[in-house]
Amino acid sequence: MEAAIKMIGELSSGEIRELVRGKYSEVALNSTSKYKFRVGKQYALDLGYAAGEIESFPEMLAESFTGVSSYLARCGEFAPGEVILELGAGGGLDTALLARKVGPSGKVIGIDLSLAMVRKAVTGLGRLGLPNVRCVQALAEELPLPDSSVDWVVSNGIFNLSPEKERILEEVHRVLKPRGRVLCSEIVLQREPSLEERFHEEDWFK
Repeated sequence: MEAAIKMIGELSSGEIRELVRGKYSEVALNSTSKYKFRVGKQYALDLGYAAGEIESFPEMLAESFTGVSSYLARCGEFAPGEVILELGAGGGLDTALLARKVGPSGKVIGIDLSLAMVRKAVTGLGRLGLPNVRCVQALAEELPLPDSSVDWVVSNGIFNLSPEKERILEEVHRVLKPRGRVLCSEIVLQREPSLEERFHEEDWFK
Protein backbone atom coordinates (compact mmCIF):
# COMPACT_ATOMS: atom_id res chain seq x y z
CA MET A 1 0.00 0.00 0.00
CA GLU A 2 1.52 3.33 -1.07
CA ALA A 3 1.98 6.06 1.51
CA ALA A 4 -0.02 9.21 0.91
CA ILE A 5 1.95 12.08 -0.63
CA LYS A 6 2.61 14.74 1.99
CA MET A 7 2.09 18.32 0.98
CA ILE A 8 4.22 21.06 2.55
CA GLY A 9 1.20 23.35 2.62
CA GLU A 10 -0.52 20.92 4.97
CA LEU A 11 2.35 20.81 7.49
CA SER A 12 2.89 23.07 10.47
CA SER A 13 6.13 24.99 10.96
CA GLY A 14 7.18 22.42 13.56
CA GLU A 15 6.49 19.55 11.19
CA ILE A 16 8.53 21.20 8.42
CA ARG A 17 11.36 21.73 10.88
CA GLU A 18 11.32 18.03 11.77
CA LEU A 19 11.29 17.18 8.07
CA VAL A 20 14.45 19.26 7.60
CA ARG A 21 16.05 17.83 10.73
CA GLY A 22 15.43 14.30 9.51
CA LYS A 23 16.77 14.94 6.02
CA TYR A 24 20.03 16.51 7.18
CA SER A 25 20.51 13.89 9.87
CA GLU A 26 20.27 11.37 7.05
CA VAL A 27 22.94 13.30 5.12
CA ALA A 28 25.21 13.30 8.18
CA LEU A 29 24.91 9.54 8.56
CA ASN A 30 24.75 8.59 4.86
CA SER A 31 26.52 11.27 2.85
CA THR A 32 27.02 9.05 -0.22
CA SER A 33 23.30 8.41 -0.75
CA LYS A 34 21.45 10.16 -3.59
CA TYR A 35 19.60 13.38 -2.72
CA LYS A 36 17.79 16.09 -4.68
CA PHE A 37 20.63 18.43 -3.71
CA ARG A 38 24.38 17.97 -4.07
CA VAL A 39 26.45 16.80 -1.13
CA GLY A 40 30.13 16.43 -0.36
CA LYS A 41 33.71 17.36 -1.09
CA GLN A 42 33.50 17.45 -4.89
CA TYR A 43 30.47 19.72 -4.68
CA ALA A 44 32.44 22.10 -2.43
CA LEU A 45 35.32 22.12 -4.90
CA ASP A 46 32.93 22.82 -7.78
CA LEU A 47 31.57 25.82 -5.85
CA GLY A 48 35.06 27.27 -5.55
CA TYR A 49 36.49 26.07 -2.24
CA ALA A 50 40.29 25.84 -2.32
CA ALA A 51 41.42 22.24 -2.78
CA GLY A 52 44.50 22.79 -0.63
CA GLU A 53 42.45 23.92 2.35
CA ILE A 54 39.92 21.10 2.07
CA GLU A 55 42.69 18.52 1.71
CA SER A 56 44.26 19.79 4.94
CA PHE A 57 41.12 18.92 6.91
CA PRO A 58 39.77 15.55 8.06
CA GLU A 59 37.68 14.00 5.27
CA MET A 60 34.52 14.00 7.38
CA LEU A 61 34.39 17.82 7.51
CA ALA A 62 33.61 18.01 3.79
CA GLU A 63 31.78 14.75 3.10
CA SER A 64 28.41 16.08 4.34
CA PHE A 65 28.79 19.61 2.97
CA THR A 66 25.49 20.98 1.62
CA GLY A 67 26.09 24.75 1.37
CA VAL A 68 25.20 26.86 -1.64
CA SER A 69 28.30 29.06 -2.03
CA SER A 70 32.03 29.28 -1.26
CA TYR A 71 31.74 32.94 -0.26
CA LEU A 72 32.27 32.35 3.47
CA ALA A 73 35.57 30.64 2.64
CA ARG A 74 36.65 33.43 0.27
CA CYS A 75 35.53 36.44 2.29
CA GLY A 76 38.45 38.44 3.63
CA GLU A 77 36.53 40.71 6.00
CA PHE A 78 36.69 38.50 9.09
CA ALA A 79 39.28 39.76 11.57
CA PRO A 80 41.32 38.01 14.27
CA GLY A 81 39.60 38.13 17.64
CA GLU A 82 36.05 38.40 16.31
CA VAL A 83 33.16 36.21 17.43
CA ILE A 84 31.25 34.52 14.59
CA LEU A 85 27.90 32.75 14.91
CA GLU A 86 27.38 30.26 12.10
CA LEU A 87 23.78 29.24 11.43
CA GLY A 88 23.42 25.75 9.96
CA ALA A 89 27.02 24.67 10.53
CA GLY A 90 26.37 21.18 9.17
CA GLY A 91 29.40 18.90 9.13
CA GLY A 92 31.80 21.72 10.04
CA LEU A 93 33.65 22.65 6.83
CA ASP A 94 32.87 26.37 6.95
CA THR A 95 33.29 26.28 10.73
CA ALA A 96 36.90 25.15 10.41
CA LEU A 97 37.67 27.77 7.77
CA LEU A 98 36.09 30.53 9.86
CA ALA A 99 38.04 29.44 12.95
CA ARG A 100 41.28 29.87 11.03
CA LYS A 101 40.24 33.36 9.96
CA VAL A 102 39.49 34.67 13.48
CA GLY A 103 42.46 32.89 15.03
CA PRO A 104 42.87 31.62 18.60
CA SER A 105 41.82 34.97 20.05
CA GLY A 106 38.48 34.76 18.21
CA LYS A 107 35.60 32.34 18.49
CA VAL A 108 33.22 30.47 16.18
CA ILE A 109 29.90 29.16 17.46
CA GLY A 110 28.29 26.73 15.05
CA ILE A 111 24.68 25.72 15.47
CA ASP A 112 22.63 23.15 13.61
CA LEU A 113 19.19 21.69 14.21
CA SER A 114 20.46 18.16 13.44
CA LEU A 115 22.19 16.46 16.37
CA ALA A 116 23.81 14.01 13.94
CA MET A 117 25.40 16.92 12.06
CA VAL A 118 26.57 18.54 15.30
CA ARG A 119 28.18 15.30 16.45
CA LYS A 120 29.92 14.90 13.10
CA ALA A 121 31.22 18.48 13.21
CA VAL A 122 32.44 18.10 16.80
CA THR A 123 34.34 14.94 15.88
CA GLY A 124 35.93 16.41 12.76
CA LEU A 125 36.79 19.74 14.35
CA GLY A 126 38.17 17.93 17.39
CA ARG A 127 40.71 16.23 15.16
CA LEU A 128 42.00 19.68 14.18
CA GLY A 129 42.42 20.64 17.82
CA LEU A 130 40.76 24.02 17.38
CA PRO A 131 40.35 25.65 20.81
CA ASN A 132 38.11 28.48 19.59
CA VAL A 133 35.15 26.49 18.22
CA ARG A 134 31.91 25.39 19.88
CA CYS A 135 29.15 23.45 18.10
CA VAL A 136 25.69 23.02 19.59
CA GLN A 137 22.30 21.71 18.54
CA ALA A 138 19.89 24.62 18.39
CA LEU A 139 17.25 26.29 16.24
CA ALA A 140 18.13 29.37 14.23
CA GLU A 141 14.71 30.65 15.28
CA GLU A 142 15.64 30.30 18.99
CA LEU A 143 19.34 31.09 19.41
CA PRO A 144 20.88 30.07 22.77
CA LEU A 145 23.02 33.21 22.97
CA PRO A 146 22.74 36.45 24.96
CA ASP A 147 21.84 39.76 23.38
CA SER A 148 24.60 41.71 21.60
CA SER A 149 27.15 38.90 21.91
CA VAL A 150 28.56 38.27 18.40
CA ASP A 151 30.38 40.32 15.78
CA TRP A 152 29.10 38.32 12.82
CA VAL A 153 26.19 36.06 11.96
CA VAL A 154 26.85 33.95 8.87
CA SER A 155 25.04 31.18 7.05
CA ASN A 156 25.42 29.12 3.90
CA GLY A 157 21.98 28.16 2.64
CA ILE A 158 19.59 27.80 5.58
CA PHE A 159 16.95 30.49 5.11
CA ASN A 160 15.41 28.57 2.22
CA LEU A 161 14.80 25.64 4.58
CA SER A 162 13.00 27.56 7.33
CA PRO A 163 9.25 28.19 7.32
CA GLU A 164 9.81 31.02 9.83
CA LYS A 165 12.43 33.24 8.23
CA GLU A 166 11.23 36.35 10.08
CA ARG A 167 11.97 34.68 13.43
CA ILE A 168 15.53 33.95 12.31
CA LEU A 169 16.06 37.57 11.33
CA GLU A 170 14.69 38.74 14.67
CA GLU A 171 17.13 36.46 16.49
CA VAL A 172 20.03 37.58 14.31
CA HIS A 173 19.25 41.21 15.18
CA ARG A 174 19.05 40.33 18.88
CA VAL A 175 22.43 38.56 19.18
CA LEU A 176 24.47 40.93 17.02
CA LYS A 177 26.64 43.51 18.74
CA PRO A 178 26.13 47.16 17.76
CA ARG A 179 27.68 47.55 14.29
CA GLY A 180 27.77 43.76 13.96
CA ARG A 181 27.52 42.30 10.47
CA VAL A 182 25.61 39.58 8.63
CA LEU A 183 26.84 37.49 5.70
CA CYS A 184 24.43 34.95 4.23
CA SER A 185 24.60 32.93 1.01
CA GLU A 186 21.26 31.72 -0.35
CA ILE A 187 19.74 30.02 -3.36
CA VAL A 188 17.74 32.14 -5.81
CA LEU A 189 14.83 30.85 -7.91
CA GLN A 190 15.30 31.29 -11.65
CA ARG A 191 11.68 30.53 -12.43
CA GLU A 192 8.34 30.40 -10.65
CA PRO A 193 7.92 26.95 -9.06
CA SER A 194 5.01 24.83 -10.20
CA LEU A 195 2.07 24.17 -7.88
CA GLU A 196 3.36 20.64 -7.27
CA GLU A 197 6.83 21.95 -6.40
CA ARG A 198 5.36 24.38 -3.93
CA PHE A 199 3.77 21.65 -1.89
CA HIS A 200 5.56 18.32 -2.28
CA GLU A 201 7.85 17.74 0.70
CA GLU A 202 10.82 16.40 -1.28
CA ASP A 203 10.96 19.58 -3.36
CA TRP A 204 11.53 21.60 -0.18
CA PHE A 205 15.17 20.49 -0.43
CA LYS A 206 16.00 21.57 -4.00
